[in-house]
Amino acid sequence: MKFKGASNLNHKLIALLLSLFFLIQCVQKSVDRAPSSVPLSKAPSSSSVKPEFEICHSRSKLYLEDQILRMPAEYVADHSEDWDKKIPIQCIQFAQKNFKGSFAYCNNEDEKPKVGAARPCLTENYTRLVYNAYHDVKDCFNLDPKNSFLQIMIESGFHINAINRTGFDAGVAQMTKNGMLRVTERDLVEKTRRVLLESNSPSCQRIASTVGKLDVDAFSINKRCSMMSLPENPYRGFLLHYLHALRDQIFFKQQLVKLRPEIESILTPQMVEQFVYFAYNRGITGTLRLIDGYYKNRKAVGQVVKSSDFVTWQNLSDIRSTMRREPAMREQLKKSKIKKLSFMEYAIIQNQPYMANMAEARDMVKRYMQNRCIE
Repeated sequence: MKFKGASNLNHKLIALLLSLFFLIQCVQKSVDRAPSSVPLSKAPSSSSVKPEFEICHSRSKLYLEDQILRMPAEYVADHSEDWDKKIPIQCIQFAQKNFKGSFAYCNNEDEKPKVGAARPCLTENYTRLVYNAYHDVKDCFNLDPKNSFLQIMIESGFHINAINRTGFDAGVAQMTKNGMLRVTERDLVEKTRRVLLESNSPSCQRIASTVGKLDVDAFSINKRCSMMSLPENPYRGFLLHYLHALRDQIFFKQQLVKLRPEIESILTPQMVEQFVYFAYNRGITGTLRLIDGYYKNRKAVGQVVKSSDFVTWQNLSDIRSTMRREPAMREQLKKSKIKKLSFMEYAIIQNQPYMANMAEARDMVKRYMQNRCIE
């Protein structure tokens, strides 16, 4: 991780996160989220890559537009020259158009969301604001915007006010109560904001200037608008998503090999990335449980676990489709001694389909957008 424009910022935030990380219990109790199973359109509204923004006349779809217009103009301006790495704005449009989840309305960050809002009008201002926020966070922390595109796509479709009706996971990052507790502990968000204020990067400055102070009770249902309200969001949501992923990354890089030494010889950056994705949905405890179960399963059939077993994406969509058609097959497969079985396939059999959701989204993006949005 490297901050643009101020080399000492990198060391400050890493030191801050590490000190916080080792002051808390390394393996937190996992609060399982409902699997991210928001349906994606099977027929994207357009395969064209030309940006075309919506023009809406109904006030029921323009409820975010007035709030966006009250923000400083720089947040909807074109900042593509500021970023070293970027994806086309059409990628954000593609995700927004093909998200079929629920939406909520918020007047301010201190209230409970009003569920049942229409999908926001995909105006140029709205899409540009989300596009800028996503890239500013990626640019400030020197990250590739292609890396987490699929995850945000299946979580919220890059919508500021997406909401899970069941668990009230909210905003572009679909932050949960447990997730917010994880990143707000010891005032981490505010301390990070202060670090960013020291940067001379325009991207870091825009983040620090708009995320605001996050109250300690912002994870409560009655204040879930804290993750959807403007002007704090979507910058706040993307920043919290990054901090959550970074904390999990630190755990899997530094603590996993101590807790599960058998994995040290095969652990790769790609494996860490997959574990971080799982942990965002299932928690660290849930992810460790899957890893342990997989090792036990492989030992039972006399197979040696390899790095490649953890990073293959093949057949995930097909396996999940089969289980949907034949639910009884899951129990049969749990008892079967399968010689060739990847970690992702094992997770689906154990009814943990998060990576299958990402695989379906990946296939869809590749089909219609090629390599513009993801590797």
